[in-house]
Amino acid sequence: MSEVIVLSWWVRWLLIATVGGAASLYAMDTVRVASLLPVPPPASEKLAQKNERAPANAVAKASQMDKVADALSGN
Repeated sequence: MSEVIVLSWWVRWLLIATVGGAASLYAMDTVRVASLLPVPPPASEKLAQKNERAPANAVAKASQMDKVADALSGN
């Protein structure tokens, strides 16, 4: 015989709050532990050099855009 267990409304809400609170605490603890992990260095020297050159490329591109803007304005 199968009997259906019916919980009262306050037991259901207490169960929901307990499970939700536990999940929230677990998530916060996971984020805390993840924030303490060290950040690994770049995978290779080539990537490190590429990251170092990026600002210079951005300056060169900005300079080129200034030249184009001057040319379009007639200077």
